[in-house]
Amino acid sequence: MDETLKSLIEDLIEGDPEAFNSIYRSYYLRLFNFANFYCRNHFTAENIVQDTFTSLWDMREKIEPQINLPGYLLTMVKNKSLNHLQHIKVQVKIEEQIQNNIMRELGLRQRLLTACNPEEMFHSDVQRIIKETLNTVSPQCRRVISMSRFDGLSNKQIANQLNISVKGVEFQITKGLKVLRKNLKDYLSFFIFILIRSLF
Repeated sequence: MDETLKSLIEDLIEGDPEAFNSIYRSYYLRLFNFANFYCRNHFTAENIVQDTFTSLWDMREKIEPQINLPGYLLTMVKNKSLNHLQHIKVQVKIEEQIQNNIMRELGLRQRLLTACNPEEMFHSDVQRIIKETLNTVSPQCRRVISMSRFDGLSNKQIANQLNISVKGVEFQITKGLKVLRKNLKDYLSFFIFILIRSLF
């Protein structure tokens, strides 16, 4: 071993900052280039080398005077670089898993959207609201609306069957439509086209 290096190691073990700085200047670039070659990231390589020298200083009292210092430092950089690459590998796998899950979800949503029929959904919502609304009106109003809307009877036919006047039928239809229009305000165009046309 070179006597100068041996002396530096002995001084380092004794805690001499100047010896540490001299070793740092002598090996920093070589270690940085090694780490950067494998990690392909200047910032990461710099952190690895800085961490290596920090570990060297922290463990200086445990170092053997005859240690192969360049090999020792290079081994630490190698191990830290391997840990970094393993961490990146795990990250990439996790990101791939996330991307795969996102793609599966997007595919599912795309298939559901392709399969859905907006007109049927819209019509189903309207029918549900009509049914719920009719349950809130009087029995006679509900019956008049049902006979007109679902049975297709004229106002006169309804009047004859229920033994009420045509005006009475019209009154019940008007009363029912008022409630329906309120509850179907978000579906007004559909309501006008489907329901009112059927009623009249």
